[in-house]
Amino acid sequence: MSNAPSTLPPLASLRAFEALARSGSVKLASESLNLTPSAITHQIRTLEAHFGIQLVQRSGRNIELTESGAIYAAAVLSAFNELFRASDLLEDRKRGPTVRVSVTPTFAMLAALPHIEKFRIDNPGLDLRLEAKNTPADFERDNIDAAVQFGDPPFGSLTYHRLLRSRAVPCADQKLLDRFPPIQQPNDLTKLPLIKFATAPDLWQRWFEEYDPKVQSKEPELIADSLLTAIQMARSSMGAILAPFPLVAPLIGSGALTVIQNWSSKSVALRDFYFTHRKLDHSSEKIKAVHKWLKGVAKALEADATKLGA
Repeated sequence: MSNAPSTLPPLASLRAFEALARSGSVKLASESLNLTPSAITHQIRTLEAHFGIQLVQRSGRNIELTESGAIYAAAVLSAFNELFRASDLLEDRKRGPTVRVSVTPTFAMLAALPHIEKFRIDNPGLDLRLEAKNTPADFERDNIDAAVQFGDPPFGSLTYHRLLRSRAVPCADQKLLDRFPPIQQPNDLTKLPLIKFATAPDLWQRWFEEYDPKVQSKEPELIADSLLTAIQMARSSMGAILAPFPLVAPLIGSGALTVIQNWSSKSVALRDFYFTHRKLDHSSEKIKAVHKWLKGVAKALEADATKLGA
């Protein structure tokens, strides 16, 4: 048999390349494999020598995949993902099934975690693992079974079910409101420091245009990199936000935030939240269990929002 490049390269070099392609960093790859950065670099060079093709290249301080490297990385990542899934199946047989669900940090804090005990009671043999990330869910890269995503469908080839219809309502900490004259009209909001978040940078502008086109909308002075950060800034009395109902209903109910006025936007909304999973998993019992639980969570949030008149 010929020792041509068609033979598989050493597993250690493949593992190092997979970690590098997944993380995009030699440092992160070394940390994930508990190796030194020089060991990762050595394994990548071994892989390149095996094929006689350059797979990575330096760009300043960063490492980037070459065109050939990107093509090979797609196959390697997919193969390792299948290996991880197979390993999970073996672990499931030993300790019971596990379901991994990616959620946004805000959804985790306000919706999932307060209701997680309900899931455990209803599904005693199923191990639910939530992974909170601000980045879009990637089923192949992250080795997840399902995700709660916000945005506009379709979500590629995934099956999706809407959980929450978001509407934007102006909210702030009561201590901030006490420092300003009463907010009686939409244009009074321009007197407050306003917070916008990167995922919806023009939200305030569109909101002002809806409620009073004649109002000279105010460009927010404060910018948050995520919805969760914006909420934390508002809770610290830094400014007012257009918060997504019903997701923030628990914060309003607890007094952590105050609805400035019940001006729930008729057309300007944050993106809705959807439960997504692979089409081939539509009959999976663990996916059905998570979906049923999340529908109950969404129903509870809507009920709380209704009580608050939002």
